[in-house]
Amino acid sequence: MNLQRSTRAETQAAAPQNAPQNAPSNAPSNAPSNAPSNAPKYVPKYRFCRFDAAVIVLVVLIAAGVAFQLFFATRSTLTADSHLEAVLTVAGEEVWRTNLSDVTTQQTHKVTLDAGSFTVTAESGKVRISASDCPDQICVRTGSLSSAGQTAVCLPFKVVLKVISVDSKGSITQDTSALYDAISK
Repeated sequence: MNLQRSTRAETQAAAPQNAPQNAPSNAPSNAPSNAPSNAPKYVPKYRFCRFDAAVIVLVVLIAAGVAFQLFFATRSTLTADSHLEAVLTVAGEEVWRTNLSDVTTQQTHKVTLDAGSFTVTAESGKVRISASDCPDQICVRTGSLSSAGQTAVCLPFKVVLKVISVDSKGSITQDTSALYDAISK
């Protein structure tokens, strides 16, 4: 393939003689041009360096540390004298509580409301909402709760099922109810 560059003199010679040299052309600006472009190519002024890599690694480590802390903050803090309890509240009022350590066989608790009913099932060390008349069934699909701080919520019925850690004196050692208080009220 033989490509030739045209010179300015050749280009001017090919232009019509009656057209002024500095007049704007009426040709559309997006028309393809066969002449090579003399515009400089875009060259980014920023180059990736070692300091940038260090900042990225630092941000990733901080994010991993925060995620690690949040994960273990909701883990069970059981000691020798504490146990897990399941607490069921409807519209902010406690309607059922059971010690999950004492449950050996499957226990069910059915609650009937004006809007419908739901069933809570407690097994050895875990609890779940097993059935509900609510339309979205998110509370049922949440599954079993077995660690302190875990929660299942049914918004249509204003129901909160949570697992808390209670010591031998009856005081709560880990509870995240403040996070979900706006939902149940």
